[in-house]
Amino acid sequence: MKLNYDLNLLRTFHALYLEQNVTRAGERLHLSQPSVSAALGRLRELFNDPLFIRDRQRMRPTEKAEHLFPTIEAALTDLDGLINSEREFSPATEQRHFEIAANDYFEVMILPVLAEALRQQAPGITLQVRRLSQDMSEAGVMSGTTDLAFGRQVDPPENLVVREVIREGIECLVGEGHPLLERLEDDGRMARADFEHYAHVLVQPHTRLKSGIFKQLKDQGLRRDVALAVTYFMAVPALLERSLLIASLPAGLCRHFRRQFAVTPVPPPVRFDPFPFHLSWHRRYQKDPAHRWLREQIIACCHMLPATDAG
Repeated sequence: MKLNYDLNLLRTFHALYLEQNVTRAGERLHLSQPSVSAALGRLRELFNDPLFIRDRQRMRPTEKAEHLFPTIEAALTDLDGLINSEREFSPATEQRHFEIAANDYFEVMILPVLAEALRQQAPGITLQVRRLSQDMSEAGVMSGTTDLAFGRQVDPPENLVVREVIREGIECLVGEGHPLLERLEDDGRMARADFEHYAHVLVQPHTRLKSGIFKQLKDQGLRRDVALAVTYFMAVPALLERSLLIASLPAGLCRHFRRQFAVTPVPPPVRFDPFPFHLSWHRRYQKDPAHRWLREQIIACCHMLPATDAG
């Protein structure tokens, strides 16, 4: 039997499942709330099931909706990929807006070079950088509403494509006049006693980066007395200039900050394994030529960074 249905109903289902709110689903689809409610009524008739039941402040998916979602998402992803792969693309004439979820490492180390590449090659492409959060669904990466994510990925969902683009070592950073600089080890490393004696400033990670350095500190039996936690890397150097705090940061950032602030990078007392930064995206964008071009530009910018195997 041939069914006659509107493909946009599946997009409405997808948005409702992700948002679990009629108003937010409408915003995602650029539809009014009455239009989404009407589409939900047609979906309920099509599938002979309520699909979403109001539960306090959200629309809770029924068991049938939970069963349907993976199939519908895969179908929409394949369809979007097919359509995007057929688009003609020219960087010089493309008019498109991209959203990237990233930490401020990306904004400091990658974005300046990327912005210049876009200005020269694709002036019609615009970017918005959003904070990369622990919750990938909140960041919009899992649903594909955010185009790219830059940061460390641990156990990513199956609908994301993940590529390692940088491996960064870890260095310590202190103010230029810090007393510990007078008693470094023979190999130039910070003394273990000084690392454990002085208080540290911690960049509280928005992602699972803590599964890297935090675990390594524990494995090395190295104690770290955290006196201050901040949200962004960029907050650290000004704090170090005015205190005896120690920070442990990606080596590339340490060298960048040394050029702008009165701070000095120092190898930590033990060698830490480098940790990776990943570029990730929803698989529906895998064959999108404009998306692929932007990914290639970001990867090229990453490869332009000086190699860092510090720590």
